[in-house]
Amino acid sequence: MNEEQQQSGRAAREDEQALDETAGIAHALDTLYARLGRQFGPLSRPQRRMLRLLSTDTPVRVGDLGEQLGLTTAGTTRMLDKLESLGYAARSRSERADQRQVYVTLMPQGASALKEAEGVFLERMRALLNKNLDPAQRATLARLLQALGNPDE
Repeated sequence: MNEEQQQSGRAAREDEQALDETAGIAHALDTLYARLGRQFGPLSRPQRRMLRLLSTDTPVRVGDLGEQLGLTTAGTTRMLDKLESLGYAARSRSERADQRQVYVTLMPQGASALKEAEGVFLERMRALLNKNLDPAQRATLARLLQALGNPDE
């Protein structure tokens, strides 16, 4: 076997190992996601994510909200209908901008529900992390996840 074939074989093994590692990480994240549960106090996981995006001081366009959450227009509308019926969010149109654009704002009840849901979520995460990782491992995991969440840094 010549050197080129050996390098090709090594590269193939490295690619396979990287794929195996990626699959292991992805499956571990799926398992963690499932262990955290689907409901956080008054909010489901998707509702919590939507309200977190609305927790800025500026209204968010419905289309942008759906895009950030990876939802279809119909899925975004259904979730907003539910959140509006609970008094957590409100849709409006800007009088000065394009009337076709619908914006969503977080209502005080929604902010309260989000605060409660965040507390439940963080407590579950804290318990899980403290049970399974020592302080040094938690610090390393935090750095690694921040690196994944901020790839440009």
